[in-house]
Amino acid sequence: MAEAEQPKKPERGVVAAKLAAAGGPIHGWEGIWKDGLQPGELWDAEKISPVLAAKLASGDINVSGRVCLVPGCGRGYDVLAFAKAGASLAMGLELSATAVQRAEEHTASLGLPADVTKRISFQQGDFFAWGETGANVSEGSVDFGFDYTFLCALQPQQRPAWASTWAGLIAPGGQLVTVIFPIDPDRPTDLGPPFAVTPQLYRDLLDPVGFEEISLETVPRELSHPGRGGMEALGLWRRRRTPQPAAAL
Repeated sequence: MAEAEQPKKPERGVVAAKLAAAGGPIHGWEGIWKDGLQPGELWDAEKISPVLAAKLASGDINVSGRVCLVPGCGRGYDVLAFAKAGASLAMGLELSATAVQRAEEHTASLGLPADVTKRISFQQGDFFAWGETGANVSEGSVDFGFDYTFLCALQPQQRPAWASTWAGLIAPGGQLVTVIFPIDPDRPTDLGPPFAVTPQLYRDLLDPVGFEEISLETVPRELSHPGRGGMEALGLWRRRRTPQPAAAL
């Protein structure tokens, strides 16, 4: 009988060292992409999360007719999945201009029908300012947000702004889906990116700015990418309540 998969800890310090060598996060992400980040390398898993694929297939996550946003979209695997699932507009946002180019190249290589590609948009920009400056987006104009390996890539002091930015972008009644990773109790909280996160952290961030928890569940090992089993949870949140001032963390 095959042995059960053992969780593979995210490589400690690899991404952080690359960012530091390139002059910090703003220049660092661009530097990593310009250095030739390959599919399957570092955070690039080459496809959408298995749990997201399962939820889209079952209808538990429905993006039909919705305006979707994926910050830190990388090569755009999730963006393409939402467009193919019927999103009226699937937008991917990247701080790195080279990442946007790679996403567009990947999309072009697939030969998708024109009806799908016309609903896909990749843009370069800063998530925290994008609601003010981004094309095709304004405050409250997003129906559906997807966040995976994005919060964990931010500096811890940026977390309250992450939550308030999502609250500003997503319309009342809209949905935010978070794949919470890496859940690693043995990892120092100040070591990253990726920084260790917990489901409770997401609750503490999102509740004060007006998100209602719909569901929060552990992701089965077989629905995680290889090496991430046992380190993920799936949270579904609805933008409904009147925002409250974010509590200090």
